[in-house]
Amino acid sequence: MPTPTPAAVPAAASAAGVVLLPAEAFFVRRLAVDPAAAAAAQVEIALEAQAPFAVAQLYHGFLRSADGRQALAFATHRRLFAAENWDGADAVLPGFAALLGDPPAAAKIRVWVRPAGVVVAGWGGDGSLPVVVLARVAGPEGSAALREELAAEAARRLGGAAAVEEFSGAAAVETLKSGALQFTLGPGGGGRRLATRLEPGALETMDVRDKALLAGRRRERKRDLRLWRVLRVAVAGLALAGVLELGLVAGRILLRQQREAQARVAPEVERIQTAQALGTRIEEMARRRLRPFEMLAVLNSVRPAGVLFTRSVTSGQGSVEIEAQTANADSVGAYESALRALPAIESLEVRDLRLREGLTTFQLAATFREGSLAAVAGSTHGGAP
Repeated sequence: MPTPTPAAVPAAASAAGVVLLPAEAFFVRRLAVDPAAAAAAQVEIALEAQAPFAVAQLYHGFLRSADGRQALAFATHRRLFAAENWDGADAVLPGFAALLGDPPAAAKIRVWVRPAGVVVAGWGGDGSLPVVVLARVAGPEGSAALREELAAEAARRLGGAAAVEEFSGAAAVETLKSGALQFTLGPGGGGRRLATRLEPGALETMDVRDKALLAGRRRERKRDLRLWRVLRVAVAGLALAGVLELGLVAGRILLRQQREAQARVAPEVERIQTAQALGTRIEEMARRRLRPFEMLAVLNSVRPAGVLFTRSVTSGQGSVEIEAQTANADSVGAYESALRALPAIESLEVRDLRLREGLTTFQLAATFREGSLAAVAGSTHGGAP
């Protein structure tokens, strides 16, 4: 870590809202951490013990391994940078973050040659985090000599030979839709590009800015997100209210058109309804009309020749009362028996039977079954008048 003087190390140009700080300004260590506990507190305790300055004087961060058992901690003195230059940045990261993606499965050294210096990261094949991270500013001897020196130092710390990948040029930074950052390094001697993707969770722990400031920014983002969601719901509610209002206006127009159409056809509908009611009434009257002649025809069909009807009165639909006389008293009983045998007769009553001056008079009350008179045509009878 360089000797701290105010703003001694200039920050790299920001890209996609990300500020990359010179890697040579950082103290870097790989630490063992408890996966069941919060890594941030463990990293701060380790930095307090190992870093050359107190944690309160440092900008620091860390990257946790995939299994949660290790963390790559890094720190730099606050006096090396002017924090006001970071206002509005989405993330402030050490420059070697561009080398950390796609961890190799075997021992490997990655060398990033820049115009201003060289950055080297070495993996021992025992995890997703590098064992060693080295960075120097190029001196008068140039980047080539510095590259060889740092690669040899990384191999010595790894404790054996390791394959070397070389990259060169500036890191291209892209913000993905998920909020992750994509770093891309151009090919060096190996002719291969390196793509490093850091997810939002990793970016939060790697950001080296003041932790209280970052916590406040996270709270503000959450508040802004809630306000944005409320605004979206409100706009959606207004849009729905507008649609409903348009629907009501359209409904009122349609209802008015329907009422106007009903008013135009109302006289015709009333005429049709009147005609239908009249037809129904006529049909009902035809079906329920009195049938005195049909009843007399049935009664006459079995009337003995000596029986004369002197008076007949209908007493309801399907009922008739007859006054009759005969010179032969035996004809009354025969006539009654013949009438009771008719299927059209539902009930029969013979009453007020009298004998005077050689004539027998009686009254006959007959009730006919419903529908039995419909088939009777005229008043023709089979007996004598």
